[in-house]
Amino acid sequence: MSLGLVLGTGGQLGYAWTIAALTTWEQETGRDAREADVLVGTSAGSVIAAALASGVPVADMLAQLLDPPPAPSRPKGAPRSTARRGLPPVPRVGPGSLRLLGEIARRPGRFPPLAFGAALLPTGRGDTTGLHRWATKWAREQWPEAPQVRIVAMDYDTGARVPFGRTGAPPASMAEAATASCAVPGWFSPVRIAGRRYVDGGVCSATSADLLLDRDLPRVDEALVLVPLARSGESPTVWSNPVGATDGWLRGLIGGRTAGEIARLRAAGIAVTEHAPDAEDRAVTGWNVMDPRKQAEVAQVALRTTAARWVRERTGER
Repeated sequence: MSLGLVLGTGGQLGYAWTIAALTTWEQETGRDAREADVLVGTSAGSVIAAALASGVPVADMLAQLLDPPPAPSRPKGAPRSTARRGLPPVPRVGPGSLRLLGEIARRPGRFPPLAFGAALLPTGRGDTTGLHRWATKWAREQWPEAPQVRIVAMDYDTGARVPFGRTGAPPASMAEAATASCAVPGWFSPVRIAGRRYVDGGVCSATSADLLLDRDLPRVDEALVLVPLARSGESPTVWSNPVGATDGWLRGLIGGRTAGEIARLRAAGIAVTEHAPDAEDRAVTGWNVMDPRKQAEVAQVALRTTAARWVRERTGER
């Protein structure tokens, strides 16, 4: 059966969770994620999609998560990077995209709720060089003929969702597209491609799973949709855990949009398996999904929780 893999946005820790989920999915099913017919990646998921399309096994990505190389030494006298602690540099002053704010004011119903916040946030000062280096490490320069790959970013001035890799999309390498897809508004500077500014595709949708229905893509019989910024299971009550409850509420909103996309896939006859972090995953992740210091811990927990999830999927247990 033909397969579509949809790998959603999720920051540094969502990346770790997704790698673990793919690892245990491969172990449970005996399949290889690199053999997917279509790959759709957003933000952190875009780097994984580009790596899979370039022939990189999930095991290699997991190995680096569990035993990361030492961080490069900081030059003497250089300021300590906030990114290593999961914090953004101080952004510039003023809205990041006045043009997008104007578009939203004229046609508010056309844009997802996150678009307003993304346009209003100041332009980030984060250097995307590191993102590009990360993506380049895994991704080939050329887009492959098979599998078909879509890497999603948002045009920062129009709010349009742009699936790089689609016919007619701006020319860019997979690494350039993934860098744009990872450029979180307010944190990183927008990425310029063909004269336009692009930011994290998660502003439009956490997964863009509905792209599997595009007519220019081969039809898939089944889809695996991983949504590291959504949640499975209940969230804590505000009285017992205010931070966890707020995190659960936000994840519920994000998951709701993806649920609508998944409903469209199922209505089209595609068998969909979806998963998002459970309570144990979310507890170890915490509120800051950009903290790289917790990647190995998140991956280790997710190797156990996602393995149990795939067993329940196979046996029909809930």
